[in-house]
Formats: sequence, structure tokens, C-alpha cells
Amino acid sequence: MSKIIELPEVLANQIAAGEVVERPASVVKELIENAIDAGATRISVEVLDAGLQKIVVTDDGEGIAADDVPRALLRHATSKITASTDLFRIRTLGFRGEALPSIASVSAFAIETATADENAGTTLIARGGQIESVSASALRTGTKITVENLFYNTPARLKYVKSLQSELAHIVDVLNRAILAHPEISFRLTADGRDTLHSAGSGDLRQAIAGVYGLETARKMRPIQAADLDFEISGYVALPELTRASRNYITLLVNGRPIKNFLLQKAIAEGYGSKLMVGRFPVAVVAIRVAPQLTDVNVHPSKQEIRLSKEAELRALIVSAIQEMLSGETLIPSAVKEVTEPTPADEIFNPKKQVQEELFVAEETVSYAVSAVSDSVSADRTPPDNSFVSETTNKQKTANQTFPELQFLAQLHRTYLLCEAPDGLYIVDQHAAAERINLEHYRTAIGNVSFDQQMLLTPLIIDLPKNDFIRLSTELSQLLEAGVELAPYGESQFILRAHPVWMREGEIESATYALIDLILAGEAASVVSYRKELAILISCKAAIKANMPLDPDSARDLLRQLSACADPYHCAHGRPAIVKFETKDLEKMFRRIMQTHLSARENGLFPS
Repeated sequence: MSKIIELPEVLANQIAAGEVVERPASVVKELIENAIDAGATRISVEVLDAGLQKIVVTDDGEGIAADDVPRALLRHATSKITASTDLFRIRTLGFRGEALPSIASVSAFAIETATADENAGTTLIARGGQIESVSASALRTGTKITVENLFYNTPARLKYVKSLQSELAHIVDVLNRAILAHPEISFRLTADGRDTLHSAGSGDLRQAIAGVYGLETARKMRPIQAADLDFEISGYVALPELTRASRNYITLLVNGRPIKNFLLQKAIAEGYGSKLMVGRFPVAVVAIRVAPQLTDVNVHPSKQEIRLSKEAELRALIVSAIQEMLSGETLIPSAVKEVTEPTPADEIFNPKKQVQEELFVAEETVSYAVSAVSDSVSADRTPPDNSFVSETTNKQKTANQTFPELQFLAQLHRTYLLCEAPDGLYIVDQHAAAERINLEHYRTAIGNVSFDQQMLLTPLIIDLPKNDFIRLSTELSQLLEAGVELAPYGESQFILRAHPVWMREGEIESATYALIDLILAGEAASVVSYRKELAILISCKAAIKANMPLDPDSARDLLRQLSACADPYHCAHGRPAIVKFETKDLEKMFRRIMQTHLSARENGLFPS
């Protein structure tokens, strides 16, 4: 008897649903993509219980012809490709023919649809992938799909569904991406009878950004545009002052399709160079137009991962587009010119020709002036792997015992402080030094904070995307434990009514956003961990920036404060704050120590 059998179609569809339909948001994504492909200008989404009980997606697209309605539930049935060659020139969001049969196989499913040239519409009802009825219905050009009791016949899948608020946040995120990808389409989301999200569909991307992220965020976004023979880039990216703790605020669109691509996200960050704070990410909406022949969207059933030909050239184009935008901006609040972006550790003293002309050193002569890291932050954070560093961790001494007595000489490139000491030349990174000084201040101030609060005479408005608003609404008690009192205001805003007393004027808004970012990223498991992470964030934001001129008195004061730190050798993120050239290393570089300067006996030419 044969052991190999052909699976029933319904079972095959349920298996496929495991990849296509991971959660209610997956259903919403697939259905609105079909609506966009159908040429819809208005798309409405209604959900009950975050989509687990009911999802209704209605559009005004071209509809489905009566004869094609039953075929729409057949696996791999699609109107978007007809031959294998079509896979290399896909211009639609959907094409695999898996979404509808997969969704129908794990729900109670209904389609109401009609085309403009028909005399009546068509209604199909199915359950568990089995069609129960097909009948004529009232004529309304477009399609309405209803999905009820999702995963009713696959209860194991329900175990992996998170809270209703979390699932609703995922749905909102799908709508947000769709709004940013297609600002010309009006989207509306209604959750449990409440109007939750609505876009105008005006075609103005900046207006769409304001609708998703808030007006203040949109005001800090700047347009970018670039093109070469293969790619066209457009969109908006934020000024360096507007950052977030995760990459979730970076939206990448390829031919109107939201995608995930780590290297392209990294290219966006690289475009900022050293203007972007360590561990922070920009808000960005970058749309890429490319010939379909240079893309492969048939990588995963979710169609969020794609392959791109000439990806290296695309990354370079993105970097240059952002750099060009920033070069014409007066950057607030730092107001500094563009500086060289960080280089690999083995090139740190030879990044560009002008640095070579002023200070060329061999890699092997460089060593850190380091001692053991004594504070808890450095102990918990692993410094970057710098292969040329020889770290003397056996020196268990306090800072005032090991930190050299430095005499300030000059500022190099308005970023590095050149200093001398009896044993050699020292170079101090002014930003890293200021960050360390700030960290030790804030770590103490925040760590010893009481629960006293300062009420605001004029409450601050905190703008968030709707999905983050929903998620944060369930964490207000955690915020209050940290001394931050937020109250809902409108559909996607909070009012900051009170803050901890230790927050300084001018840092209140940024510190609040930093806390929100940490909570949304799931990193603030306790008030203690929040205070620790927040100390690092504020220390970096408030530190002296690179490329900022310092007068000699300010430089000397910075060095004095650095010498008093428990760990004066690293910034809050583990990067070096100071490097050292020993006198003997300088003598080697200038060939002042050579065999020819020694006696024949010292050179080992004669036996001793």
C-alpha cells in the first residue's frame, strides 16, 4: 500500500495558512493588498476583538466577475500572473493565489462583490475552506470580504495570539504602512465600533506622515530624492534630532510594497553619519522605484522579504540622498557641520587623506589608556570589538590613581582634544568624554530619584502613531511608577501632566519619549532598568557634540571633570574616550630609536 498520498485541498490550504495567516493583522494585510491591486480609492477595515471575532474589508475597486468568485478560493488561482516569465515582472502586491484560500480555510468566510458591467452582484459563503453557497446579491461595484471566528478550527494557533491590544496594534501598523505606501488611497479603520484610524487619501505623502506619526513629527521631516539608471528614490527622512529607539519607524517601500530589509535600513542610518546618536534610529519613509526585472518578490509567502539586484548601488544611492539633504540643513539642536562618519577600528587613525597628512600612525603603535570598568553600566554593556586594543583589565585602581595629569594643547578637527603628559601624547574624544561625565551625573540623579513629581503648568502633548498609542495605553501604570503621568488625549495623543523632579528643563519632552521608546521596545522591565537606560540616552543627547569648537578653558574644564569620573576611559556605550601614544612609540615612528643609534655590542654584533 502506498504511503504517499495527495493531501486534501482544505488541509493543504490550512498548512499554507500557517505561513500566510499568522495573526489577524496578516488577514488585514492580504485583503487590503487585494483591494489596492483592484484599483480601490477607498478601503474600509472593521474589526471586532482585534479581528479574532470579525474582520470586514470593503473597497470600491473593480470587483470580481461572477464566474471567477468560486475560483478565487482555489489554491494558486490568481488573475495577476499567467506564466513563469511573469514572476520576473510582477507589478502587483499579490500574485501567489494563496491568500483567500488560506484565510477561508481557517475561518467563516464571505465575499460580496460586483463589477461595473454586471447586472447583479455575487455573494459566496464558505466555512473552513468549503463553499456552502453562491448566490446573486445587490449590485455595488467593489468587494466586501467578511472573515469571522478566525482560527476556530485550528485552536493551536490561538495559543500564539497575544493580547487583544497587542493584536490591534499590529493591525494598526499594517494600516499605517499602507497609508504611507499609498497616500492616494483613503483608508479607514474601525475597531469595536470606534473610528480608530482615517487617512484623507489626498496623495500628499507628508500629510500621510502627519496622519500616522503626528503633525510635529511631520514638521521635522525633510524630502529626499535621487536617481540613477536603475533606481528612483523619494520620500521623507527626519532631522537628526528626531530619533527613536528601534527601527520600527523606518518604512521601506519598493514599487509600493512595504518590505523588510536590514541592509537598506542600515544605509538610511549611515546617511546620517555621526549626526545620529548611538543606539538611535531615524523616522523615515523611503520609496524606491525599480524595474520589476531587478526584484524577486517570490521569496516568502508574506511577500515582505524581497531580493534586489544591484543592492550595493541602491544602498550607496540612499546614503548619498540623505547626506545631500542634511548638507543643506541647519541641524537643530546641535547646529554643527557634517563630520566624518565613524570608521572601523583598524582605520580610526587613517580615515581620510587630510587626517593622514596631519597625523599618520601605524596601527600597532596605538593602545588604549584604560583601566577596569568599575561602574555597573559598563559592566552590563559589552564594548565593541576593537582588535587593535590591548585592554589592561588587571589594573584594579581607581580613576584618580591611574588617570594621567593631562596638559591641554589644542583641539583637532573640533572633535578631539590633543593633550600631553610626561609619558606621551593623549587624544580625548570630546563627545565621549562629555557623555561619560553626564552619565555619572545622571546615573546618580536618576538612581536616587524619589517619587516626587513636578506638575506642569502647561501640559506637553505627546504624539504617537496609533498602534503605539494603543500599546502604551496598557502601560500607563508602569509610566507612573517612573514618575511620568500621562493621560489619553484624543485618538493618538497623550498629555504629559507631571514628570519626575530630577528632569531638567529642556529635557522633559525628550526624556519622556525615551521612556516611551524603552517601554514599547520591551526593555523597561522595571523602573531600575528604565532609569539605567534613560541615563545613557540623556547622557548622549546632552553631551558636547563632535565638530563643536571648544575654547581652552572649556577644554581644560572638560578634562578636569573627566579625571574625576569613576571610569574616565569609556563613553556610556563602551567606546573609548581617550587613546594614548607612549613616548617610545612616537620615537619609533620618527625613527629616533633604530639599531644604527646603538653600539655594536648593544646591537648584538659582539658576544657579551
